[in-house]
Amino acid sequence: MSGVRYAVGFDGGGTKTTGCLISSEGDYYASLTGGATNYSISLEKAIQQELAEMTRSLCKRAGLSHIDALGVCLSGLGQEAVRQRVRRLIEEKELAQAYHVDHDARAALYGAFAGGPGIILIAGTGSIAFAQDENGEVYRCGGWGYLLGDEGSGFDIARRGIAAALKALDGRGKPTSLQAAFEQKFAVSRIDEAVPLIYSEYSDRGKMAQLATIVFEHSKAGDVVAGEIIGNAAGAYAELVAALFTRVAVDGVADVALIGNIFNSASQLLPIMQSYWKEHRLHISIVKPLFPAEVGAALLAFASAGIDFSQEAIVRLQHTIQEKAGCG
Repeated sequence: MSGVRYAVGFDGGGTKTTGCLISSEGDYYASLTGGATNYSISLEKAIQQELAEMTRSLCKRAGLSHIDALGVCLSGLGQEAVRQRVRRLIEEKELAQAYHVDHDARAALYGAFAGGPGIILIAGTGSIAFAQDENGEVYRCGGWGYLLGDEGSGFDIARRGIAAALKALDGRGKPTSLQAAFEQKFAVSRIDEAVPLIYSEYSDRGKMAQLATIVFEHSKAGDVVAGEIIGNAAGAYAELVAALFTRVAVDGVADVALIGNIFNSASQLLPIMQSYWKEHRLHISIVKPLFPAEVGAALLAFASAGIDFSQEAIVRLQHTIQEKAGCG
């Protein structure tokens, strides 16, 4: 599609939406953060109000009257029927002449490797891995929710930590410093007194996942039980990557980008993960994501319009993003 020069990309979820405006030459003009835009709220409101207003704001910041391409990547857009609804809403609002609609992990994957091959391992409240091969085919592993999967997620680590504390109280589990830690956290004299509180106030998986930091702290301090929980989580991450390795490895090596707040404690996780990969003779290179998810969404918008980002444009985009960050 000729004449496509400016694109906006959105990475949205249940709490916030991040957007940016870039050019096909690699200029990073503006960014901003707005409200929730996932499927759990009205799609009409999310697209035709929130995203439309954010698009106008980005154009104003960049000194532009319009954009040419739009990338909308939101949590909850895993089903084609839902994506089709979003496409219709974009067309009704006439936000751009070209657009790409996808789930948020697709934007994270595309941004991490600027459209090239690689694997992203995401661990936060949940856990999942996505990969893209040299032909642009995308593969998924894990992420089946807290009832059926999400091994090693923040929720899973926290739940296992509290369960271990309760088992220690029962006498059917190893003694662990997690027992006293969670008693202090919940302001109770015995961990079993916290059970009603946990079921009432920590049924929100995001809130429960925040308690994973306690398990990491006690693992680092040498608690055996906490260490086993973190070790199991690291093993789960390693398996997610291993399952995708053969699909995306180039010359026998696969690049992996780690995404999510769980990897703030990567120093406790990586040695176990790398040991697993070495044992299974998988050559993994841990890399930093090239770009954040909202930039990935904008790059997907350009790709949908037939615009291929050159290596020169990628380098320029990295440079202009750093410049903006420095000015901020």
